[in-house]
Amino acid sequence: MTEAQQALLDALVAHLEREPLVEAAWLAGSLGAGGGDAFSDVDLLLLAGEGGWQALSARLSESLKPALDLVLLNRLFGGVVLNAVTAGWGRFDLTLIARDGLARYDAGKLTALFNRGDAAPPVKPAPPPYRTPPDKLIGMGNEFLRVIGLSPVAVGRGELQLALSGIDILRRLTFDLMLEENGVAPETRGGALHPSRFLTEAQTAQIAALPTIAAEPESLARGTEAFAAVFLPRAKTLAAAIGAEWPQAFEEATRRHLAATLGMRI
Repeated sequence: MTEAQQALLDALVAHLEREPLVEAAWLAGSLGAGGGDAFSDVDLLLLAGEGGWQALSARLSESLKPALDLVLLNRLFGGVVLNAVTAGWGRFDLTLIARDGLARYDAGKLTALFNRGDAAPPVKPAPPPYRTPPDKLIGMGNEFLRVIGLSPVAVGRGELQLALSGIDILRRLTFDLMLEENGVAPETRGGALHPSRFLTEAQTAQIAALPTIAAEPESLARGTEAFAAVFLPRAKTLAAAIGAEWPQAFEEATRRHLAATLGMRI
């Protein structure tokens, strides 16, 4: 944990210890599990005491702004999560729960900060190795094929910036596929801004070799072909390994469609 992260954590704990509606607090997220890096935000899990989490959310929404010099405070999911940014761009999330929500958490992935009572999350046994559900992989494959199959629509209408959004979807699906290959369970992947830490050297090299893509027809076609060359063989190999029935007819129809409309070979 960096000095800035520690200072933000210390300020949060000092404020929360003075809040009577907070019964207990734990450092959660990657930092709470003993990981994280200099770019990780500070995630806290708060057990609401008397009055419930709704009352606690309302009080913290008011008291945190001046106490920590906040420039942003989002109340997400009805106030269950408070997402904030300080004037120095320190980032933190507070997740508020009642006692009956403690069972959803694993004490082994949390760091206790203070506790005025005796309630705490349980220590959970290690989960079994993660295996990609076949229907999940086929859903990813269908979405990949659907997105690349829409390329002629975006290009034909001249919506090239929109076509770049399609490339972003292909990129996300390719990252997700590699995490599935590596047996990384969704609940262990952490924040969406750092998936590369779970990739192998070979996967990282393959991602790095993908071309830079601009909002131009030729560049978009080259990028789509490049992502397809990475995604499709890997997805079909994983499908065979887990006994999933690959949507071959959809793939073949999409190949014909792209060849006929854009001269694209995937």
